[in-house]
Amino acid sequence: MVGFTDIVMSNEVDVFSGSLHESDAAEFDTRGVTVFARKPA
Repeated sequence: MVGFTDIVMSNEVDVFSGSLHESDAAEFDTRGVTVFARKPA
């Protein structure tokens, strides 16, 4: 991430669990992750 500092990534989460497309997501081992970053002033 160019230009950002203090980058932190959360744990991977199965965001498709229980959804209509859960099997499609599982086929591609899809996961969600939250990224926190700060852009200097």
